Amino acid sequence: MFKLPEGMERIWLMKAKGLREIEIADTLGISRQAVNKAVRDAKAKLFEMFFSLAEVFGFEVVRVNVEKGFMVANAKIGQEVKRVYFFYIPKMGVRAFFEDSEFPEYLLKHALGLGLAKNLNREELLRRLEE
Repeated sequence: MFKLPEGMERIWLMKAKGLREIEIADTLGISRQAVNKAVRDAKAKLFEMFFSLAEVFGFEVVRVNVEKGFMVANAKIGQEVKRVYFFYIPKMGVRAFFEDSEFPEYLLKHALGLGLAKNLNREELLRRLEE
């Protein structure tokens, strides 16, 4: 399944929101080394998830950011190439959206919480993902 274990997900999300490892450790009552290992393992698992999906569907990877949990890829559909945006959403796992599809509000709120966007605007999020 394309989902992080719950504890690892919680630590990854705190780090993705900009907390320092020592702050996460203090908040959760664990060592900084445990936080570091969980973050490192989460990044490796996200990297594997994203690249596995790209390989299975034959997508060309354009950009991956495991710190913020997203991947941008190109999908060849017939003669047309479309952008596909993959996001890791806590409690939901990996979700993908084509460039011309509507982005659900939960995705925009997630992106806002991680600092990927400054408002609930699909166009701004796409622009920032492409930077």
